[in-house]
Amino acid sequence: MNEVGDETLAQRAAAGDMEAFEELVNRHRSAVYRLARTVTGNHHDADDAAQETFVRVFRALGSFDPNRPFKPWLKRITYNTSLNVLRSSKVRSRQTTSENLPEIADPSPGPGCSIQAGQTMEKVDEALLNMPGELRATLLLRTVDGMSYKEIAAATGVRIGTVMSRLSRARERVHEVLEPAGRVVQRGAKG
Repeated sequence: MNEVGDETLAQRAAAGDMEAFEELVNRHRSAVYRLARTVTGNHHDADDAAQETFVRVFRALGSFDPNRPFKPWLKRITYNTSLNVLRSSKVRSRQTTSENLPEIADPSPGPGCSIQAGQTMEKVDEALLNMPGELRATLLLRTVDGMSYKEIAAATGVRIGTVMSRLSRARERVHEVLEPAGRVVQRGAKG
């Protein structure tokens, strides 16, 4: 079934072909989890969101238009489901810790890295934790997943201008956290 396109598999699954649906799940499981993890910020909620995404996809297959690409449709469902899981998680007052964020880079200093680099990554993690989910997700979709503005817009259901605005605000928040560290480094370097 690997030669068959996602859109055809979705049509077959909508008609009751469970093997076709299983193939869609197998093809997209890791991408759905990765997007859910980006939005929710932790494994537990991402796992819940990924499972719920495929339940929703299965229920909505009848409304899928096979003349349109499957992946953006799937990403949109994943993103919305992940936001819902994140909101309900916050209602349950479960706190996200920096350990649960997807790694942008290894924060521990290694050969050739200074302790300052590790401290900088801790500050970036802190900034990510303290920004709203929509900003964090947009920034991570761009920087970690390498998605284009158009892909992020399709996945999140907002306009490209909104994606650009969210990215700008997210980067600004990270910059605000890093700027004081930069001044300390400069003062320390001068004497």
